[in-house]
Amino acid sequence: MMHKIRSVFIFLCLAALAIDQPRPARAADGPITYFSDEVPLELPKSKLLSSTDQIIVAKVRVLDRPAYLLRPDQSGRPSGEKLLREPWSAWLRVLDVIRGKRPERERLDVSFGGADDLLRSYARAPTTPRQLAQEYFVAMYEDAFGFHLIGLPISTEKYREWQQEITRFEWERQKSLSK
Repeated sequence: MMHKIRSVFIFLCLAALAIDQPRPARAADGPITYFSDEVPLELPKSKLLSSTDQIIVAKVRVLDRPAYLLRPDQSGRPSGEKLLREPWSAWLRVLDVIRGKRPERERLDVSFGGADDLLRSYARAPTTPRQLAQEYFVAMYEDAFGFHLIGLPISTEKYREWQQEITRFEWERQKSLSK
């Protein structure tokens, strides 16, 4: 019985995350994604980019489910620490470079997400087996800390489809675990 209650609770939490609710700040900017089905025609200007950073637009395959990065446990310390600048990380295989200089390595560890994105709706990274099997276009730049993905505009309809697929997948996965 507890497994069923837990599964329903998890489903409701995931469903709430999938609903595109208007955000009080920057809602007019619309939803974004880091993994696009289409070559981005225009790139939003990131506040984190310097004038010397070169943007790379590449076709990639995501090698595994992206990971949420946690700060090291500081037991006994107050929990009021700032969030990581970019809390998500993923391994990508670069298949082709559309614009910019080709990275030296074929496999890249990239980071993405951040405080600005918390104010907007953004499509989470590929999660389902179907999403992970696809190829995507990404925009990124490199600095002293590595490669960083740039958020790209996505239609509200595509955003909802993306989130609903993840919600259905997680619901089915939870159901199979509770059996």
